[in-house]
Amino acid sequence: MTEEVKNLLQDYFAAAANLYGIIPLRKFLEIYNSQNETPVTEEELKELTDSIDFDERIYDLVAEDEIYETEEPTKYLDKTLTTQHLYCFGDWDDYIEMLEMQEGLDYYIPKKERFLRYKDEYFFEKTLEYIDLRAFFRNLPYFNKKDADEIAEEMYLNLRMEYGNDISDAVYDAVRMGFDNDNEAELEELCSLLVKLNKVVRKQCYRGQTQKEVFSDSGNRFVRFK
Repeated sequence: MTEEVKNLLQDYFAAAANLYGIIPLRKFLEIYNSQNETPVTEEELKELTDSIDFDERIYDLVAEDEIYETEEPTKYLDKTLTTQHLYCFGDWDDYIEMLEMQEGLDYYIPKKERFLRYKDEYFFEKTLEYIDLRAFFRNLPYFNKKDADEIAEEMYLNLRMEYGNDISDAVYDAVRMGFDNDNEAELEELCSLLVKLNKVVRKQCYRGQTQKEVFSDSGNRFVRFK
């Protein structure tokens, strides 16, 4: 395996971890090989991951037998590439909860160039809903443009990791970053904007899909294909 391929694979690792939160190596390898002319084998992938110091990464490889202490060792391609915020302090509750939410859902798989943009943990799609939220903060008299843009970005990245309809942490972070929640009209407008944005955020719990893509008009979850 060339250094170029090794570096590209590690870019894919970071992108997949940021976009999906959890992805089995089997699926990861399928995505990589579908987007690159020269396929990588399981043996080559294992050789690379064996050489990586995961303590310096935003992701790690997780095996089921590590969580459930099963006697049966987890097969290599059944291990998951997992973003670090799901296994902090050795607590697997968030990891297990996300697995349950992801079950049966399809993966959002953008084309290679766009997929690799997700290697930057701060990259996201600047939708109209996001622009509306940013404009809201820019119009508040106590935020300058730089601070308004930073808080809007923080809101998006917060929602990306949140489950379902929950916007409470995003509101909390807004207050922490200087938003005045004593003004009921402004608080109501903020919550309305966050609800709209939350529907179009590419969430890890939905395997990179948006809430709109995962739920039908009736609000019931549907699965298009696995």
